[in-house]
Amino acid sequence: MINLKKIALASLFVATSAFAQDGKLKGLLIDDASVGVEVGASRYMSDSDLEFGYGLSYTKQINALFAVKGGYLVGTLTDAAKSEEFSALTVEGLVNLSNLSVGTSNNLKIYLSSGLAIVTVEDEDDSSVVPNVGAGAKYAINESFDLDLSTSLGLGTLSGQSLESHMTLGLGVNYRFTKKEESVEWNNPLDAMYGDIATVKTEIEGLSTDSDGDGVSDRFDSDNNTPEGVAVDGRGNALDVDMDGVADYADEDPFTARGVQVDAKGRELDSDKDGVANSLDIEPNSPSGATVNFQGKEIRGAKGAFMPAIYFDYNSAKVSYANYERLAAVAALLQANPNYKLTVVGYADSVGNSANNHKIALRRANSVIDALSSMFGIDASRLTADSKGEDAPLADESVKVTETTADGQVISNSLSRMNRRVEFVID
Repeated sequence: MINLKKIALASLFVATSAFAQDGKLKGLLIDDASVGVEVGASRYMSDSDLEFGYGLSYTKQINALFAVKGGYLVGTLTDAAKSEEFSALTVEGLVNLSNLSVGTSNNLKIYLSSGLAIVTVEDEDDSSVVPNVGAGAKYAINESFDLDLSTSLGLGTLSGQSLESHMTLGLGVNYRFTKKEESVEWNNPLDAMYGDIATVKTEIEGLSTDSDGDGVSDRFDSDNNTPEGVAVDGRGNALDVDMDGVADYADEDPFTARGVQVDAKGRELDSDKDGVANSLDIEPNSPSGATVNFQGKEIRGAKGAFMPAIYFDYNSAKVSYANYERLAAVAALLQANPNYKLTVVGYADSVGNSANNHKIALRRANSVIDALSSMFGIDASRLTADSKGEDAPLADESVKVTETTADGQVISNSLSRMNRRVEFVID
């Protein structure tokens, strides 16, 4: 007769020796494994009483779905004729049903089991190989322990003495060598995958969200409050062509030179208020009301000198707000010198035919005269309009000025704007 107790003790001795001698085998046996003790009750499927028993078990989790369990059980089976003590060695495969679906409890796992048991009845000369099926539930008490409620049905014998079908109920406590947080049994991969999918879905939805409607999704938009209709770069920042820190839509002079200081409205600073911006002003500390040329240099009684120029947009004769301070400097000169009279000379770029350019240059001169008269109270009789059309260009329009913005956008401009101007000559 096979002595199962001796086999169990021998197996324990072999396993202990392996732990001591081979670190790799030790890791194999401990990682995602558990040991347990249980109490239970057994009975034949025919009319019989429940009899209590006890057992030990070792479970190795292969992956999130499958595990192998080995156990040693001692108990009693009673029928109408007699009561027999038995011992059994079991080997079972477990299927974790909870990890086959999404959103199950993190602390409860349901499983099915199937395997074989070598059952020895005391005082018998033979052992029986009994197939069995079962089910169970595990509840995690903490990171290291769980309760294990199980049931198993023995389906008769495959070999050995005849043994009737019987049922075993068990309640055990398992100790896990791997903490619950890291155990493959207690971490459902479907939940992790579902979480990843939900995260990706959120990120994709984020890519399609554009709060300010500027064409750049919120995920990549550096400014989610761009005003409607404003042109932006690839990062959602409003364009600032002259890179003066004032966005084009709020910039009253969007073509200031690179690196110059501007006010909050994008106009270049003019510290001495002579109508010549600081970057062009040779004499940045001209006395208040002094007459200066286009370089900001004071004119002391010289006739024929030039005043600050007024610049115009393409095909336009409208005086822009960015030029008002320059007009104010001219007005200050006329107010401080009542005997001064000015010739207001209009110019045009070379785009279009010469006759039309002469006409639009004259309209520009008259627009400046109207502005000086209506806004600053200068008597129009002191101002005479003239036009030189495209005949006296200030800049070579064939020259292209190319700049690269912070986001890599290449902007190219000609110097034609310098030729769309009005200049003043003291008569």
